[in-house]
Amino acid sequence: MTGFSDPLADHGSWQHDLATGDTQWSDAVYRLHGVSPDNFAPTAEEVEKVVHPDDFQRYREAFYAAAATGAPFTVQHRVVWPDGSLRTLLARGAHLSDPNGGPGRMVGTTQDVTGRIGTDEQLWHLANNDPLTGLFNRRRFLEELDRELAVARRSGTHGAVLMLDLDRFKEINDSLGHMAGDSLLPRVAVALRSRLRVTDTLARLGGDEFAIVLPACSQDNARRVALDLLEALGTASVRIAGRERPVSASIGIAPFGSSDHPSADALLVESDLAMYRAKGQGPGRYEIFDEEMRAALAARVAIEAELRDAVEVSAFELHYQPITSVANGTIVGCEALVRWRHPTRGLLAPDLFIPVAEEYGLISAIGEWVLEEACAMAATWQSRGRNLSISVNVAPQQIIECDLPALVAETLERLGLPAERLCLEVTETSLLHDTSPLVRSLESLREMGVRIAMDDFGGGSSSLGLLRMLPLDVIKIDRMFVSGIQDRSEDRAIIAAVISMADELGLGVIAEGVETEQQHRKLKELGCNLCQGFLYAPPKPADELHLDGHSGAAQPDVGDPVMIREFTPPAGVVAKA
Repeated sequence: MTGFSDPLADHGSWQHDLATGDTQWSDAVYRLHGVSPDNFAPTAEEVEKVVHPDDFQRYREAFYAAAATGAPFTVQHRVVWPDGSLRTLLARGAHLSDPNGGPGRMVGTTQDVTGRIGTDEQLWHLANNDPLTGLFNRRRFLEELDRELAVARRSGTHGAVLMLDLDRFKEINDSLGHMAGDSLLPRVAVALRSRLRVTDTLARLGGDEFAIVLPACSQDNARRVALDLLEALGTASVRIAGRERPVSASIGIAPFGSSDHPSADALLVESDLAMYRAKGQGPGRYEIFDEEMRAALAARVAIEAELRDAVEVSAFELHYQPITSVANGTIVGCEALVRWRHPTRGLLAPDLFIPVAEEYGLISAIGEWVLEEACAMAATWQSRGRNLSISVNVAPQQIIECDLPALVAETLERLGLPAERLCLEVTETSLLHDTSPLVRSLESLREMGVRIAMDDFGGGSSSLGLLRMLPLDVIKIDRMFVSGIQDRSEDRAIIAAVISMADELGLGVIAEGVETEQQHRKLKELGCNLCQGFLYAPPKPADELHLDGHSGAAQPDVGDPVMIREFTPPAGVVAKA
């Protein structure tokens, strides 16, 4: 193939037939790319070989967006000459329609602007691309998605947004260091790009999260693409502890079409929700955002708005559930459990609003109110001669955001409550991220005399590892083991092992969710000293709480100091710090 001549050596012309895919370059365009028409055909595959890999996606997407919308385009891109040198080209083009109704053709010019762009070119690249992978960043991705949504509305086509998050990426960083994770991400980008069309947009949004726009794509095709991407990631393995482990990911799919009018931000939220649904099903899965998720999202947004109002007026209540001695029914303390007094739905349990509070940054304000009210109640009990321990749940965000050690110290001093009367509970699953700041805060609290408990122990995947890292005083056995203690030997064995391990570490143990006398007896046989659950009392407001102990057992003085000490390590035993 030979090119046609141009009047200017640094300024070439080209055209591309959208129906046949045939591309023609002028002689100057060949020269600007450092190739010859005798041994180079300007197909998409061949052009990709000479355009700098960090710029090809931008060049290709500007081209096809102009073809779809009819709008002119201007895009800068670098090309790699055979000798390895780089040239910066400026391409301009526009769509010419076909009078016979065909797809038409693209025509344009390419100009050599090497040395004329300088710092501006670098700044443009930094503003639009992820420095690690060379892919588009979040800002540029949203711009491209907005463009594709406009095309879909005009042309009546459908498409999809895919959100992809690597599975167990934290394990790679923790095991091998962040440099290993950084070296993996570019390989992941290459693997993903290998399974996408030239018209698809791929971006890295941050961390191990990637996003993809699939224009002119049905839901069935989006499913197939998701499966292709999951398969492709198998080629990007990583070596951990001497073994090669394949990389997997969770993918959320958010379809869009001409009849709906989602925003780019809304589609990212939808694909993100679908991705988390997929992640909940196990590694290497995908889920499509559906009407059920849409209804849940609408309800979540409504709850968020109402919850902000509730925080403003402190529309919450505390209910208290006793922590009881298995041996004699003595109540040694209470766990404070927050409830939301909703204006139309009545009293709401925490599982209906605490996840929303954590997601929207409201948990610290709620947690501060709970800490104040719970400690004030414990101080009231103390003034009445009942020295009960009070347990308060705290979220990781609360520990870090509000300088919890300082807040606790001020609260205890102001209310006159000894630090040893306060036990702060953190859930195991909430500690599966970077724990360093949390550990430092928990250590400061423990040095003050505040006790630290791990809630729902055994319900996550890193229980034993966390025992090594965290300064703990108490383990609360997850209710799922307690529920099976009567019928399942496996659950009994696990509880027995936890109690034995806690004894060795100098930790107290509380069994949660005790509902039957049979469970009570089995826990007593296994040596568990403290329990809480509906067998003894459901959570109740303070003025309805009976602090007389379990009715079926002997009852020494409420808050007997001997029983309270069961929260703390036995004499002579140093708890794990």
